[in-house]
Amino acid sequence: MGKLVICYEQDDEGIDTGRVQVVDEEEDLVLHTFDNEPEAEAAMAKMQAEDSRNEKITKEYLEWEKACLARHEITKDELRVYLVNVVIT
Repeated sequence: MGKLVICYEQDDEGIDTGRVQVVDEEEDLVLHTFDNEPEAEAAMAKMQAEDSRNEKITKEYLEWEKACLARHEITKDELRVYLVNVVIT
């Protein structure tokens, strides 16, 4: 996820609708629309926190995966299939 910003929603004629959007600025993608700015700000903070958490988890997992692959005779695909089908179920 890229940088999130708050924008005011406009209708097709460019008139402000009074609703507030959380937008991924890099993707130019509206993620959610809210009735007011405090709701949008709270949601944006939550999305950013979740994104930070997910980035940290991904980084830690990839480090673990690399170490696991170095210790065992298994391919990355085999390891991931094993994790999904055996460990996670």
